[in-house]
Amino acid sequence: MHTFSSDIEALLTHLDERGGGLRKRSDIGLLFEHAAEAGEAEIINRLVFNGKIIWSTYGLLKKSTEQTDGYANLEREFMQAVNDVRILIHDFTSTWQEEHRLRFEETYLGMNQGTIRNIVDLAHDFAEIKHLQQDARHSSGNGQDKDKA
Repeated sequence: MHTFSSDIEALLTHLDERGGGLRKRSDIGLLFEHAAEAGEAEIINRLVFNGKIIWSTYGLLKKSTEQTDGYANLEREFMQAVNDVRILIHDFTSTWQEEHRLRFEETYLGMNQGTIRNIVDLAHDFAEIKHLQQDARHSSGNGQDKDKA
């Protein structure tokens, strides 16, 4: 188990307590920790963006059948976002220490159902982060409106 900086730990704890809980807490923590150390906030933004797409389309696919209108497009969008996340993870983790890099390769980069399920779980956590970002944006916007009144 990796020990995270106090900022990353505070974020993870807040996300855990928000409701759904994190499914891939230590992996999210490692991604944030490495991004913070490398000054790579953009990689997190791209992972969060694609993760939200994966989680949203996954939810719609589970409620649909292959006969549902737009199913093929939804499936294509889902797989494109999964592929984008895999590429981002591969590129970002390529310079990490071997233990962490191999863990991410085995967990997210293989070509099997297990890795897709792992990516969906990671996407759930990224969707939680996206909701947190949206809530923060809305609450800061509301605060500004009150000041103007």
